[in-house]
Order: sequence, then structure tokens, then C-alpha cells
Amino acid sequence: MTSYDARTALDAIHHHQEQTRDAYVRHGSSLPYGLVTALAVFGFGAAVDLPNPWRTLTLLAAGGLMAGMLYVHQRRAPVHRKPSRAQWTFSLWLGGVVTLILVAAMVCARLLELPEPSVIAGAVAAVATLVAGFAARPIVKAITRRDDHG
Repeated sequence: MTSYDARTALDAIHHHQEQTRDAYVRHGSSLPYGLVTALAVFGFGAAVDLPNPWRTLTLLAAGGLMAGMLYVHQRRAPVHRKPSRAQWTFSLWLGGVVTLILVAAMVCARLLELPEPSVIAGAVAAVATLVAGFAARPIVKAITRRDDHG
């Protein structure tokens, strides 16, 4: 094997690794999963002001929707890899930001005495979930690239 052949093989390996990273990130931030996640976040937020048993049913439906989406997301993933500590940390941080947005929207809606404040806050958090999902894509790609090279 010549040095040219070795370099060509190494370039092909790096190209396939980049394709794998792109497929992983693209699947993780695809629109259908983002919409289902936003719908579940809306359900969790909107359930706050509902009377029982509707609150319980809404929370169960939102939780079931989220669990089902996670199951389908994992089953249909073109690339399976164990998330790194940095990916878990970033995901938890992003979830915390969306939760803070939900709480802040709830407080603002109540202070403004808007009708159905939890529904409005749930809608704001759902939109924040969609925006965060797409805004986080380059960050997730950078974390994935760093994890593969680190």
C-alpha cells in the first residue's frame, strides 16, 4: 500500500464519519419529532389550570406522547450511539431553559390576568421548544464532532 492509498482510505473514513455525524444530528433535530415534543410540552403546560380528572388525563396523554415519541425516535434512528456526558448536560440545560420559559410565561400571564394562563404559557413553551430544537442543531453537531475526536 502506498502513502497515497493510505491517505485516500483515511479520507474516505473521515468522510463516512462526517456522514454518520450528520445523519445522527439530522435525525435528532427533525421536524416531526420537534413538533411532537412541542405538543407534549404544550400538554404539560396547559394541564396546570385544568380541574381533575382533566389535569390527570392531560398529563398522562402528554407523558404517553413523549414516551411514544422517544421510543419511535430510537427505533427509527439511522445511527445508534451512546450520548456523551456533554450531550446529556446540554440536553438537560436546554430542558431547563424551556422549563424556565414555561414558568416565566405562566407568571407573566397570571400577572397580566390573561384568561387561561397555563394554556398561553404552554403555547409559549411549545414555540420555545421548536426554536430551541433548531437553534441547538449546530451546537449538538459541534459536541458530537468533539466527542468523536476527543
